[in-house]
Amino acid sequence: MERELQPSVAVVEAVARAEGTDPMALDPSLYRAIDPDALDRLVESADEELTVEFTFAGYTVRVDGFGDVTLSPSDRTSGSSNQPKRSCNGVR
Repeated sequence: MERELQPSVAVVEAVARAEGTDPMALDPSLYRAIDPDALDRLVESADEELTVEFTFAGYTVRVDGFGDVTLSPSDRTSGSSNQPKRSCNGVR
């Protein structure tokens, strides 16, 4: 299955969209949360049952084996888990 975006790029773009900012302006960078190259290799070599979850820029980020990215506000910044989830499809 060919992906439209590398998973690491899809994560940065989804968080930037959620924050209403340029991907290059995100602080901290993705490198502070997870190794982007390792994330890309893991997702690209995995089956659809994979789910990787980590915290980045105030969001809990989930990337599945298809490369789909789902964001939800992390508990430490939102104070509530009732916030809506946002997703970005990283698959063509």
